[in-house]
Amino acid sequence: MQLASVLKRFSLASVLVAAGHLALELSNNFLPLTYPLFIEQIGLSYAQVGTVALVAVAAGSLSQPLFGYLADRFDSRLLALLSIAWIGTIMGLVGLVPAYWLLLLVVGLGGLGSAAFHPAGAALAYAVSGGRRGGSMALFSVGGNVGSALSPLLIGLGLGWFGLRGTVILIPVIWIVTLVLYRSLDDIPASKRRDEGGQTAVQIGPWAALLLVVVMAGARSWYFGALTTYLPEWLQNQGWSPERAGTMLSVAVASVAVGSLTGGTLSDRLGRIPVMLVALGGMAPVLWLLLRTSGLLLVPAVVVAGVLVGATFPTVIVMAQEAWPGAVGMASSLAIGVGWLPAGIGSWVVGVVADQTSLPLALNTLLWPPLVGLVAVLLFRWRYD
Repeated sequence: MQLASVLKRFSLASVLVAAGHLALELSNNFLPLTYPLFIEQIGLSYAQVGTVALVAVAAGSLSQPLFGYLADRFDSRLLALLSIAWIGTIMGLVGLVPAYWLLLLVVGLGGLGSAAFHPAGAALAYAVSGGRRGGSMALFSVGGNVGSALSPLLIGLGLGWFGLRGTVILIPVIWIVTLVLYRSLDDIPASKRRDEGGQTAVQIGPWAALLLVVVMAGARSWYFGALTTYLPEWLQNQGWSPERAGTMLSVAVASVAVGSLTGGTLSDRLGRIPVMLVALGGMAPVLWLLLRTSGLLLVPAVVVAGVLVGATFPTVIVMAQEAWPGAVGMASSLAIGVGWLPAGIGSWVVGVVADQTSLPLALNTLLWPPLVGLVAVLLFRWRYD
């Protein structure tokens, strides 16, 4: 009942945009579950696992400004819909690849679907917000978080039934969702593409303000992207089964959904800066405790880490859009795309350090990125808030 009352505050268009994000992330968050199988079957090293994660994130990040440019000029609805079908089809083939280089290729192609969707989807969430930007972006983020949480559960079933080839069960599921969203396309208004003067408003707002927002997003992404990449392997090294490790990954992502809804809504009431200060400030202490905890006590530690990370998702996107209100697609692409690239870099760094030392020691390097993000928030508050 409480969830239903929350959803009533949002328009049908906002719910549909969030549903599209759910479908996109359903195709985009199961790779960590396949890494132990790839390590066993084709002999991937930790560094190679980190490289796969880096390629996935880079493909979905570096090309986002291009898709953000397109989202500001063409119908974002069609771009978002096509990207969902693309990524679901490509990523469903991951388990069929027999070699490391082919895995890199497939993951890279799949990442383009993520790159195309995020600026278009964020622009649509902004357009249908009705003035409640933080709340609308929170619902958009929650849709993605729920999809991310369901992704390892869905693919985990496929892996349990068919082994690595079980990733193909994603393809029919995504095509059914795509067709349903296509039939509802008229319920979503197209996002605004130009300002009142008919000119592209890329120059609106200072570059330095947006750069600081990107640093905040990047710090959060380095922390959580690397943590979730190696969480299943770290847990299995402690004796957890693949199924239990996959469930914990889903718990982490579900906690991000709770944090997104809470953080985005609170940012409308309390302001963006206070939410970012609390969230980034709490990440390092929680990780320190998590890495020194075992058994069922890991669950609350993972939940708190996920909630803190989730609170920054909608908040940082809205901060970018408010910095460049005339080019929300481009601003979103930089905050989401470029801001998410450090997740791949962080995964690669942790993998390299783990190969040279140990995985637990490598995960301790993730204590530093949130502190960098915290400095960026303080600079933004001092100069632009």
